[in-house]
Amino acid sequence: MNFLELCQRTASECSASLTGPTDTTSQTGRLGQIVKWVNSAWMDIQTRHDDWNFMRSSFTLATTSGDGRYTYSDCTDTGTAVAIANFRSWLMDKFKIYQTSAGQGTETYLRPMSYTDWYWRYNTGAQTNGPPRFVSIAPDSAILLAQVPDGAYTVTGEYMKAATELSGDTDIPEMPDEYHMAIVYRAMMKYGRYNAAAEVHADGQENYVRMMKEMSRTYRPAQLIGGPLA
Repeated sequence: MNFLELCQRTASECSASLTGPTDTTSQTGRLGQIVKWVNSAWMDIQTRHDDWNFMRSSFTLATTSGDGRYTYSDCTDTGTAVAIANFRSWLMDKFKIYQTSAGQGTETYLRPMSYTDWYWRYNTGAQTNGPPRFVSIAPDSAILLAQVPDGAYTVTGEYMKAATELSGDTDIPEMPDEYHMAIVYRAMMKYGRYNAAAEVHADGQENYVRMMKEMSRTYRPAQLIGGPLA
């Protein structure tokens, strides 16, 4: 469902007397609240966990000789083939690198390094450019390569997207289609709380909790459980 369809479904689930909305940009009154609650519900789901697989993406970065610092806007999302614009954080254990001219067959792992270690080891005194072996993240989330590249390299990795609002009628939430109703159920809870509609709130809550459990099992990294201690 797109944004408008989510709002229409929420309105129909909340009250038989609600019709529409016909768009998401010009609503007032109760329908305006429906639009607001659907958007808020989508934000709630995105921020409920920080490791949703559907908010995870991959990127490539082309380095230049003598430059060891890169922002997320310097990186290209591999799915959209455009510069990253919706960024939250890097996945530090996913950075790899290869010399562009040598090809991906020479790709190696970039070892994560704390910002403090990078600062004292590679940001103090005279430094020599060379093949990067380490990666660190600056306080402003910039990628820091060490050593500073001595040529053209290609860096690949993964990152987490930031939560974003829906803004246009045809905007579609970047989550599995089969769980779009979770947004509706969460919005029903907001409607029910605001309007003292206990049955609407209870119905929304029951189904929202169920869907969140299903989504967590399917769309979050597997949780490894250790064996018993000797």
